[in-house]
Amino acid sequence: MTESKRSIVFYILLITLLFIVSSCKNSGNDNRGTKKKEGEPYGIEIIGDNTFEQGFALTPLDPRTVQQGGGFEKTYLDTLAFNREATSPVWHIAQWYSKYNLAHAELKTETDGSLSYANEGNSKKVVLCSDNSLLLEVNASKEYDKARTKGEQWPHLLIEQSFHENSPTVGNKKSIQFSFELKLEKEENQMEEETFDPSLHTAQSPFYFDIKNINENSPDYNQKIWFGIASYDYRYTETSTREVVSWDIGTNAYIYQIPERLFWGNISFQDKKWHKGETDLKPHIKRALTAMQEKSVFMHTTLDDLAITGMNFGWEVPGTFDVAVKVRNISLKACDYED
Repeated sequence: MTESKRSIVFYILLITLLFIVSSCKNSGNDNRGTKKKEGEPYGIEIIGDNTFEQGFALTPLDPRTVQQGGGFEKTYLDTLAFNREATSPVWHIAQWYSKYNLAHAELKTETDGSLSYANEGNSKKVVLCSDNSLLLEVNASKEYDKARTKGEQWPHLLIEQSFHENSPTVGNKKSIQFSFELKLEKEENQMEEETFDPSLHTAQSPFYFDIKNINENSPDYNQKIWFGIASYDYRYTETSTREVVSWDIGTNAYIYQIPERLFWGNISFQDKKWHKGETDLKPHIKRALTAMQEKSVFMHTTLDDLAITGMNFGWEVPGTFDVAVKVRNISLKACDYED
């Protein structure tokens, strides 16, 4: 072989080797998450099936059925599969304290191609839209015979998932990037003016994360709070600038809500346009930890002990309102420190 031929062969081998190395690097990056847009951080996506293609497992009407029946896995009533292979959905839908049941509802195709389930009384409707958004509708005028009174339960329609082994620990992450989009579709007050009491009656669609101490060696092990971000609430036409700390009797845990304007900006959902909220949750969780310690909660807890173990979003309707929202592109990215 001549010297020139050796050089050509060497050059071809070198190019081939560089191509293989480059392919391996790209494959490795896929495991850490990819940049969808310039400027977005690398990170591992925690939310499973954020296009809702695997459907939803459906809970009973009363949470006590779940508690007494051995948990969600043993008490699911049905799967809203949208005519797809939905044998193991990561999402479930909670329909607490409703009068009517979504179980075994008929799947219908809407005129725009969307797929929908509604219960017999048409008080609840779940629609998988063609743009991969999800519509959640509650017609509480079908649920209430009269205005709700103090102490009376109210209908829910919540989408939920647990993160299990993917639960991000807050302290060892550089950032925890959270975002989603929301659009109010319907808002109808069916209450008489003299019966409406804003301290008792509203329709709201908050987003909650379950934050728990997972350090088995901590005295606070398994202690939890609900970490919330408010969105639409019938009573308000502007986003709030204040944090809220409250006590949830039903789950025996504190609720911490960030100032929602830090997430949504100064917007009004009543304009019925799409709105995107986004933030790094880590500094907010740090502030929540301080607020909880002021209430004598998490007294032996640091950020390294805390993990985000699940989430829920959707309707709580303690008033006679007919409402609907669309949600899409829910994302929770846990971003590591660079090596």
